[in-house]
Amino acid sequence: MTETRKIRILIADDFKSLREVIRLYLQRAADMDVVGEALELDDALEKALVLQPDVIIMNDYLPPMNSAHAAEVFRARGSAAALLAISLSPDPELIRHSLHHGINGFMEKDEIDKFLVAAIRSVHRGERYLSPNVREIFNNIPE
Repeated sequence: MTETRKIRILIADDFKSLREVIRLYLQRAADMDVVGEALELDDALEKALVLQPDVIIMNDYLPPMNSAHAAEVFRARGSAAALLAISLSPDPELIRHSLHHGINGFMEKDEIDKFLVAAIRSVHRGERYLSPNVREIFNNIPE
C-alpha cells in the first residue's frame, strides 16, 4: 500500500496565537503537515530554502514588507511554494499587487475556520484562490 505524500506547509506570521490557531486547524487535515513556522520574512526565506514546503501561509504584512513584495522576494530566491496570504482587513490594491507578484491565494483571517484547508488544497493544485470575502473585495476594484 502506498501512502500519499502530505502537503508540506510553512506558517509565516508574526503573531504566535494565529500560528497556533492555523496549526490546530491543519492538524485535523490528514493530508497536511506543518513543517515549520516563521516570525518574519528573513526567517521564512531561510526556512523555505531548508524545509522546501509546498505551501507557505503568510500574513499580508510579513515584517518588513507586504505580501506583494514578499512574493517577489520568495520568487527571486527560487521558491516554488504556493503562497497563500491572509489578512485582517484586505486592501483591494494590495490584493491586486499581491496576485500580480506571485501570491497564489488570498483570504481574510476571519475566514480561516471555514476556508483554510480548501484554500491550501486549491493553491497546492496550482489554482488561484480567493476566499468569498476577498473575492467580493477584488471584484469591486475599479479598473
